Amino acid sequence: MNEREIFEDIKKLLDSEALVTARLVESIAKTSQLAAASSPEVAELFGQWLSLVGGEVKRMARPGEELSVNEAAGAIGITPVSLLSLLLLLQRRGEITMESVKIGQGTGQNEDVCDCLMA
Repeated sequence: MNEREIFEDIKKLLDSEALVTARLVESIAKTSQLAAASSPEVAELFGQWLSLVGGEVKRMARPGEELSVNEAAGAIGITPVSLLSLLLLLQRRGEITMESVKIGQGTGQNEDVCDCLMA
């Protein structure tokens, strides 16, 4: 490796670390905002919402049948990322088992980051 290649590798590493640091700071800020708005009543309401939406997901996720993530999420009124999170939660609880996953082309965007933070 010549000096130029080493410099480029170090620059890529530093750029990568800057992105990781930005994501970490963003996550801490989000957590702080959620904690500030949290109260026992809000936690209870979220638990009720999670139970209701989880029940709807379970109703739509019939054993032996395929489930379109985009269609199911749209029908419930949540994002596909939220639906996947709920499916994983239900699987962890032992309420369902996901038997297969069909992979599609990515969007090229981090779907965990709100569009409002990208501006």
